[in-house]
Amino acid sequence: MFLCMSSTIFFSSIYLLIACGSVYGWGGDGHSLTAAIAQTLLTNESLAFVRDHLPWYTSGNISMLASWPDYIIYPDTNPVDYLNWQWSKELHYVDTKDWSCVYNRDEDCNWNTGRQCVDGSIQNYTIRLADTQQDEIQRNEALKFLIHFIGDVHQPLHAGFQGDRGGNSIRGHFFGKETNLHSLWDNIMIERRISQDFHSQPLLYLDYLINQMKTRYAQNTSDWTHCPSSDESRYLACSTSWIIEDAKLNCEIVYRDENNQPMSISKEFDLGQTYYNTRMVILEQRLIQGGLRLATVINKIVQSITDNNKSNKICFGTMMLFIALVCLSIVTLSLLIYSFLRRKTTRIMLLPTIKDKNEYIPVA
Repeated sequence: MFLCMSSTIFFSSIYLLIACGSVYGWGGDGHSLTAAIAQTLLTNESLAFVRDHLPWYTSGNISMLASWPDYIIYPDTNPVDYLNWQWSKELHYVDTKDWSCVYNRDEDCNWNTGRQCVDGSIQNYTIRLADTQQDEIQRNEALKFLIHFIGDVHQPLHAGFQGDRGGNSIRGHFFGKETNLHSLWDNIMIERRISQDFHSQPLLYLDYLINQMKTRYAQNTSDWTHCPSSDESRYLACSTSWIIEDAKLNCEIVYRDENNQPMSISKEFDLGQTYYNTRMVILEQRLIQGGLRLATVINKIVQSITDNNKSNKICFGTMMLFIALVCLSIVTLSLLIYSFLRRKTTRIMLLPTIKDKNEYIPVA
């Protein structure tokens, strides 16, 4: 009964979030899909962990709050409290130099000072979530931010060019409808895919992506879930490497039109079936990578916490055993000393009395 209710809540929330969509981040659909893929890959311990660190009404469904960091920063989605979250806006992305095709975290993210970008935010919230000394409010927020930012970092234009604000300033038409390049990758292509090929049913699309992960990309999952030796990320949150992937995709695919010509602010684009067919494959791969990597990070954090708890219990048990042995040794030594002193005293008392050498002893 409980399992059925939980499944109903899970899939209903996925449907609502994807159907409603969003103009932020991946868009509500992209973030929900990424989180839903991750949910299927969490261990039992991780499922219990996210249930304990998300509001009760989510029943541990990470998709329900996958877009929370977007909603809190705008007045139309958080009219009362949005001003208190303005500091988090720049944590959703990182700007790279136009057509540099590389990501330099020291320059692009001010790595030695602020780290105020999606790379720094993923590292920060990964560490905070794994830190059991943090209070529950901080760790709960860390989980919600981490779910969202790992989704964000797999949308290539969240590491787009500085000159066009990650594609937001490059405008044009997609199948005759006006849009900008960033929105095209955020949600428009995903919405078209669900509408045209999956009968407007997001759950069918989710099943398709999961099947693709298990079949077409099965041989890639090991590489996708390990950090290169050059990446110093903890808990397999290889955010620097993921942004390097974005930078390469942007130069080779995202910022190029159907004729392979660079797109820019100076000229409106006109994109259609060719761009959609060739880019949608890449977009879906990034959704799958995001979900796979999100699950890997959460599982790694939970495993680390579990191992530390076991280690602490072993250390505590070992310490208590050591203390017990020390106490036993002290008691044993005390008993030996007491026994030795008691025997010595008894021996002295049993020795014959020696008379004074000046005492007269009669001759027989």
